[in-house]
Amino acid sequence: MSLLRSISAALLLWGGDTLRAPVRMSLVGSTYRVNLDFGRETGTWMPPRWAVNAGRTEFTLELAFLDAGVATVSSPARPLRGLALATGAKFPVERASWRVDSDKGGSTLRCLLEHGGLAIQDCVLEAGELYLSIPFFPPATVSRKEGLLSIIAYRFGIRKERRLVGVFFAEGPLEDTKNKVNS
Repeated sequence: MSLLRSISAALLLWGGDTLRAPVRMSLVGSTYRVNLDFGRETGTWMPPRWAVNAGRTEFTLELAFLDAGVATVSSPARPLRGLALATGAKFPVERASWRVDSDKGGSTLRCLLEHGGLAIQDCVLEAGELYLSIPFFPPATVSRKEGLLSIIAYRFGIRKERRLVGVFFAEGPLEDTKNKVNS
């Protein structure tokens, strides 16, 4: 097969995204435990009084990566540490999606969690979208270092900006214990 024909086949198969498609296919079917650590971060543009009294609060959930950039939360977010655990606070995730962005500097796994809001003392997030980003090493390795949690907010009602609201860690891929037979 000629080089031109190979490139044309790749463009048709992956919808023009020859850098992202092989990486995307490698995460499909895997599940990761994601520990969300909400709290004040250095350099954030969140209001000065945001999350001062609440300290750090953590939730954990399991995120399963499916085809076409769809992700599902296979176990609901549950409190792990901090005031969330003490108060029984909830962090409902309604929908999730993902993608891998690649450039010369490397690859980044980006997830979007649509949530029902968070309210623990002065650590308050309105219902909306939470963005997760973490280094990714093809073909299927998510960094063990911390990733960033951010939201998009508007300053003065017109200036759109990304604000850090915490960090997260991804553990996995988790083994599929549902389909294993105990011996």
